[in-house]
This record gives sequence, structure tokens and C-alpha cells, in this order.
Amino acid sequence: RAKLCWYPAQLDVEEVVRDSAGRMVTWTGLGFARVRDGAGLTFRVDNVPYPMDYELLLRYEPESAEDWEAVVSVSSRVLPTSSRCGNLLPSEQMYREVLLHSQRYVLLSRPFCFEPGTPYEVTMRLQRAGVTQRHAGAFILIDSLVLLPRVSELPGFHGAEAAARQEELERYQCLEVFRMAPPHPLAQACARLVCSISALMHGGALSCQCDPQGSRSSECQVQGGQCECKPHVIGRRCDHCAPGSYGFGPLGCSPCTCSPEGSVSQLCDKVSGQCQCQPGTVGRQCDQCQPGHWGFPACRPCQCNGHTEECDPRTGTCLHCRDHTSGRHCERCQDGYYGNPVLGSGQQCRPCPCPGYPGTRHYHGSACHADDETHHIVCLCAPGYAGE
Repeated sequence: RAKLCWYPAQLDVEEVVRDSAGRMVTWTGLGFARVRDGAGLTFRVDNVPYPMDYELLLRYEPESAEDWEAVVSVSSRVLPTSSRCGNLLPSEQMYREVLLHSQRYVLLSRPFCFEPGTPYEVTMRLQRAGVTQRHAGAFILIDSLVLLPRVSELPGFHGAEAAARQEELERYQCLEVFRMAPPHPLAQACARLVCSISALMHGGALSCQCDPQGSRSSECQVQGGQCECKPHVIGRRCDHCAPGSYGFGPLGCSPCTCSPEGSVSQLCDKVSGQCQCQPGTVGRQCDQCQPGHWGFPACRPCQCNGHTEECDPRTGTCLHCRDHTSGRHCERCQDGYYGNPVLGSGQQCRPCPCPGYPGTRHYHGSACHADDETHHIVCLCAPGYAGE
């Protein structure tokens, strides 16, 4: 799942992923959104903790040895009002950055001033660099958008101790640790500074707020606040199902287990678990042929000569043949009836006149057929009876 992060914790945001034709772009699973050449992403940001400049960093993973380009805009429909960000114009800022295939992140060229209580949109279009024609089969994997605060603006980095703290941040590369995903283990000095920065940004320590259904306990990690999640549950608070799972509840979430042959993707409805099926397939996991078809995953219509619509989903043997027919394809008449019930013959199965009809007291035959030359009905008599 693509995500928006900020140092030293993570924000969960809603994301919109569409290609140039307006179709949804496929999720590849935990960690990435697979974005087609020419498609875009929109990150919605509405929970910034502190008004200040933030560096924007985009994490990505190339699928080929090609450089890509991101055209990024940051905007808000609400004018900023804080003393820090309120006097900055224009309200939209544009970036054009090259995503080198040899790298895994790019730091955008300029910071942007975000403030609490103001909704922002960070929108980007991703395309291969140096070409004018888009390629439907070219993709790039986007991991996350990261907001890195310019900590020099925080009150704790002013005054006599500011130079020492700044020197420690640079010496141990504390901020650089958060550029890669997942971050490398923090040096002890960095851990102490991270706690100080977090406390300054949030006005003190934050409560864990672990979701009682999705988390294993009410405790979380001291750095970042990540709760311990139950199976297939994600989020800092463990409050929603991971992509590819559904049914958030006391036991966690259940895997979608969508059929790779019958479903459009491995994602399913977050509540019901219903997978999105390919044409011709049905079932929660899209692992069955639709009624009247058999042979999953190569589903094909039942061949029953028009005498039933049902067949065994595995073998194709017709079920519940009507019109006194029987056989794998309802292609012959039942005992006691004669005719040619194959579709297109124009004939139906008629009762054998031996001499009565099946089910009557005077019927003494077991089967019959029409003679090929005379077309007379030849009866197969029951024991103890003989024909003329």
C-alpha cells in the first residue's frame, strides 16, 4: 500500500491511483502501488502536527533500467492561516524531479510549509523520462511519500544548545536514516534526539491508542508508536486490514485468497471478502465457473442439447436432464422412450408403445428403438412377454 509518512512517525492517508484513461491501477500488495507510465497518485494530508517547512521525499522501486520523472504539485483549497505558513504564496507549488533507476528515493528540490488543521493534496504524475509516448506495459513501484520536518525551526533547536544538537544530528546522520524504507536502526544519540523532536512537535509524548480489536496489547513501540498487530492487520494503531485481507475483527483479518486464475487481482472487499472476478467466474474467491459452465479456470458452456442448463462444474456431465433424456450430454432417451434428442435433430423422446406407455398397467416393455429401414418401433420386452 502506498503511504504518506513523516519523521519520526507515520501518517495513514487515503490514496487515489488511476492511469491516464481513468482506470484504477493495480495494487501489488503490502508496501507498493504499481503505477503505469503516465498515471498518477494523490496523497491527501490533513494531520500535520506542527506548522513548519517539511522536506518531501518520494520512495520508489524501478521495474526496469529506465529513469522516470515525477511531476509533483502541492496545493490546498484552504488558505493557510498560521503565522508560519500564512504569508506564503502561491498556494500551489510545482516540482519536476527525475527518479533515477539506480536510486530508491528522491528528495524534492524545495520544502513546503504545512500547518495543522489545513487539508493538502500532494499530486504527482509519473512517466518515463526522455520519451514522449506512453507505454501501457511500463510500470514503477511507489512505496511512500515522506515528510521530513526541518527541525532547525523547532524551539528546542534555538539557543545555546542548538548548535550541539544540530551537530549530533549531522554527525550520526539521524535524518538520513529515515530516507530509506525500512529505516536502519537508530544510533543511541539519534534515538534520544528523535524523542526530543517528537515531543517538541506534539507538545509532549503521544498515547499509543492501539485498537483493541486489531492489536495484541495496549502498548506500542517507544519510537514511532507502532502497535503490535494481529494477523493481516496494519496501521500504526492496528486499525485496518492489510491489502489482500478482509473482515477486521477480534481475530484480526483473513486473507482474501482470491483465485489467481479467476480474479482480477488479489484484493477483495474489506468487509465481505468478495474478490473481483474475471468474466465467466463466480464465488467469493472467484474460483468457480458461473452457472451453466464448467471446467474452471477454462470455463466453457455446458453441452446438454438444450435439455438442462446445469452440469457438473468439474466434469461437465449434464445434471437433471429434462424431456425424458439421459447421458453425459442429455443426448439419448431414457429407457422406455425413443427418438433422437440431440439439439438440431428436431426430434423429441417419445414413450415406447409396448403396448402401453411407461408408467401404465399395460406397458410390458423395458426399452424400444426405431428400425432404421422400416422406422417401425421395435420393443425390448420385459421378462415373460414377447413381441409380434
